[in-house]
Amino acid sequence: MDENIPGAAQCFAQFGEVVTRSGRQICPADVQDADALIVRSVTKVNRALLAGTPVRFVGSTTIGSDHLDSEYLREQNIHFCTAPGSNAESVVDYVLSVICTLEGLLETLLGGGRVGIVGYGNVGKRLGQRLSAIGIPWLAYDPLLDPKQHPCLATLEEVVNSALLSLHAPLTVSGLFPSFHMLDALLLAAMPASSVLLSAGRGEVVATDELLSLMDCRPDIRLALDVWEGEPTFSSELAARCAISTPHIAGYSLDGKKTGLRMVASELAAFLGQSLHVDDSEAAASALVVSCIGDDALSVIREAVLAVYDVSSDSQRFREIIHTPDRSEQFDLLRKHYPPRRELGYCHLHAENAAMTNLLHALQGGK
Repeated sequence: MDENIPGAAQCFAQFGEVVTRSGRQICPADVQDADALIVRSVTKVNRALLAGTPVRFVGSTTIGSDHLDSEYLREQNIHFCTAPGSNAESVVDYVLSVICTLEGLLETLLGGGRVGIVGYGNVGKRLGQRLSAIGIPWLAYDPLLDPKQHPCLATLEEVVNSALLSLHAPLTVSGLFPSFHMLDALLLAAMPASSVLLSAGRGEVVATDELLSLMDCRPDIRLALDVWEGEPTFSSELAARCAISTPHIAGYSLDGKKTGLRMVASELAAFLGQSLHVDDSEAAASALVVSCIGDDALSVIREAVLAVYDVSSDSQRFREIIHTPDRSEQFDLLRKHYPPRRELGYCHLHAENAAMTNLLHALQGGK
């Protein structure tokens, strides 16, 4: 089991002996006596890792699946699962924090500026719902979905023409619409003046060289990057040119991790024919209480979002490592020692101005 899954050792101990390892370093020798393997997206699960082992169950507590060789797992009749949507609200909170942090962006969006969403899956849908709830217009692009069933869908060119372009597409390298390097500098250069490009899905959706070229021809565009091509290796040059840069932690809320853990543990319990016992009392007891004193929507949104999660703190920690010779190792250490972070939906938000109560409720996704 990956050692960096909070609460996992205690949770999975009810099923048998638990052995933890660094996720990036899990090797065949580690699973020679394992019946189940629990990982995050940093572990490549394929024939090279599992051939000749007794592993019959693989669970990933993350939303993505590009690190799992699903074809091989099916061939070997190895049951596998991920945790789709488990950290979607955490990623939405990240986007909202970026909106509230970058100078003038919240004002632009509340004034009618549009958000363009690339990838209308679990994250994209929830981001759209939360934006609508607080009065921010948006469009989405997802070539795998039918626009007749999803009227919010538009062409990629239309979505790019937004004050904030937010990328949440999963990584795919085959099919009719592969997301690998799907956006280039030429297309992104059509973004409006002083717009923002945010990437919190997979780093390989836009090539590093394309982003650097974009910054050369359009220095007015601000970058907010949480994912990087080739992680944990990343371009220090690109990171230095970002307005906000973080080490793939958009979905790293305590609540998102707990949800992913619970989803995989439930799947394993069902696979084994056992009951699952989960203790959520500690998370419930640590919920934040935030009182907002603002009298207008802009002030209340910014105050509430940043009181719960201020992305600038994560960006500052990341900036301290981008020019270090061991930045790949430091990248992983920032993730391993990431401070506990709650989601807006699990906090108690109060407004001194009663007229702002519904706005806070909407900001939490209706929770």
